[in-house]
Amino acid sequence: MNVTPRLRGAARLMFGNPVSLVYLALVLAAALFAVVDLAFVQHADASFSGVWVALLTAPTVFPLWLAGDALWGEAGSPQWYLVLTLAVAALVNAFLLGLVHRALRGRPGTRGAVVSGGWHTQRHGEH
Repeated sequence: MNVTPRLRGAARLMFGNPVSLVYLALVLAAALFAVVDLAFVQHADASFSGVWVALLTAPTVFPLWLAGDALWGEAGSPQWYLVLTLAVAALVNAFLLGLVHRALRGRPGTRGAVVSGGWHTQRHGEH
């Protein structure tokens, strides 16, 4: 079993289409906004800037967070786990968006063909 073509195909679905790239750019922008807000802006109360990252990675991030709660119990998930799950959820969502984009785009060879009465008019002319 050769793993390299599978990894290459998964990477192409995650990073090789405009839909996934725009999604990942939005997640990255929200994460950078949350980090800058946390590091440089003083708040009297808690900031909700991190909520945007969670909303953008939903619904994939929620089962991962629940798994973390099950693993660590009352102590709660460590901070590194929460950040890691956001990254994993963003990549899973980008992969799924890549699958949807590929499915909606269709096969490249059939784009110009028009089916009329069972014949492809592109190859056989009008009838």
